[in-house]
Amino acid sequence: MISKILISSDFEAVKSDLEDKHKHMVKFFISDEFLLENANAMICEAYIAEAEPKLLVAMAKSYRNEAQNRLLKIIEEPPKNIYFMLVAPSINMLLPTIRSRLITENKAQKKQRLSSGLNIKQLDLKDVYEYLQSIEAKDRGELGKNELKELVIAIISEALEAGIKFNQDELSYFYNQVVLADLNTKAVNLLVPIFLTILKKSRV
Repeated sequence: MISKILISSDFEAVKSDLEDKHKHMVKFFISDEFLLENANAMICEAYIAEAEPKLLVAMAKSYRNEAQNRLLKIIEEPPKNIYFMLVAPSINMLLPTIRSRLITENKAQKKQRLSSGLNIKQLDLKDVYEYLQSIEAKDRGELGKNELKELVIAIISEALEAGIKFNQDELSYFYNQVVLADLNTKAVNLLVPIFLTILKKSRV
């Protein structure tokens, strides 16, 4: 048994498989969003002494940064016979510091990359305005933060594929926008500066 990250969105199948393999020596911490309180509960369970190996499994659609940071030390120096597994639908849900401490097993089904639906090469202000209006309507309930992150990445990737060149400062800014998407920032507030940068660069 080893500690690891498992990439999968089929939590039920993963849970069933682990229960079959490890019987009573596995404990699950399942939530839509892995919070600091979940991390604390996991740590408390880790310090309950066991004579046999025990696997502690976190499963969540997203992981708060502070919760991941809370786990860093115990993942690096686990108590005897304690192993960890973090299950997430995407490796991008986890901090680099977590990823560097655990091996990764990918069981995710490959899916087609999200498309913005825009023609970046012919993009103008009217297109941007109409697109933002449609996004604003979605932002009221249909657009989750993970979907928003994928959309931001898709727009930037499509701009690069269209031959638009960004400098390092601009790329760093785009990365920060992806981080802000994870903090529930409104979609329009994230996308407006990205589109303005794309429009400016496409006219150079």
